[in-house]
Amino acid sequence: MEKKFVNKTGGCICGAVKFNVTLDELPRVFSCHCIDCRKKIGGIMSIIELRKDAIDINKSLLSTFEHIGGSGNKITKYFCGKCAAPVLTYVERWNKFYLYAGLLDDISILKKSKNIYYEESHFPFMEISEKNDSTKTNETKNILSDLLLPDLGCLLYTSDAADEE
Repeated sequence: MEKKFVNKTGGCICGAVKFNVTLDELPRVFSCHCIDCRKKIGGIMSIIELRKDAIDINKSLLSTFEHIGGSGNKITKYFCGKCAAPVLTYVERWNKFYLYAGLLDDISILKKSKNIYYEESHFPFMEISEKNDSTKTNETKNILSDLLLPDLGCLLYTSDAADEE
């Protein structure tokens, strides 16, 4: 089965950072509840896994913050140098970039999201479903435990798992 792609545009809240991105027709979207993401933006965040060279962006407009994940590998966060909106995260261990989903101009392509790192760290007022339906049940079985690496503070699937869906 041949993969289908779509082109989307987006940018930060102040408009200084704009980008074009090529996404899978059904992009891999994650809603991360980990402590790192909560500390970074104050709550749950949704990110899109990007394929290599999928985004056209002027990185000179971005500031960065680097830290070491629990695995000992570097995680680099890219944000607008003017309004500080988070734009991308690069996870060294997987050599992958992740785009903050809310920056897309048109989010209609985002039909589903997988909750990650919710068993131990989601807000108590949220009911999380193991089938990505974040408001229907309070089941907390982490269906992704074999594919995720909890020590990296979110975002991670193996590339083999991405192609199985």
